[in-house]
Amino acid sequence: MGTVLYRYLIKTLIFILLAVMMVTAVGYFQQREVPRDQVPLLEGHSLNGELIDLKQMYPKGPVLIYFWATWCPYCRIVSPAVTELSWDHQVIGVAMQSGGEASVAAYMRDHDINFPSINDPQGILSAQWGVKVTPTLLIVGTDGQVAWVTSGATSKLGLQLRLKMTK
Repeated sequence: MGTVLYRYLIKTLIFILLAVMMVTAVGYFQQREVPRDQVPLLEGHSLNGELIDLKQMYPKGPVLIYFWATWCPYCRIVSPAVTELSWDHQVIGVAMQSGGEASVAAYMRDHDINFPSINDPQGILSAQWGVKVTPTLLIVGTDGQVAWVTSGATSKLGLQLRLKMTK
């Protein structure tokens, strides 16, 4: 009985280790083109008409940049957390290939998404940032460099901790 349990535990640990390695490898592959040093320009008008300029924002503190899409199922989980984070932190949303401004604005209104977002209907901004999947979240520090990158579902707590650790 002890040997069977021992083998089961070893197999389970090996499976978990392989799964973590696989997820990590996929994440690095998806993020391989995201700039890690000086960030590209990110400026434009939000769907509410306000001017957004990353270069003016990051000297004031870390900026969370959230590449999302209306068609992205994981974004439906992450967007409410990003909305809550926007109450206390600087946030820029980039709506990737989600249609025209009116339809993206309606989607945001219907889903209670309340952070400033720039529409990127052709994916031009996303390509400049090397973003290939949604959701992708970056945190830019006061030095203008990417401090953190994550893709896929993530927690509000994890993002809060990353924002607090970023200068």
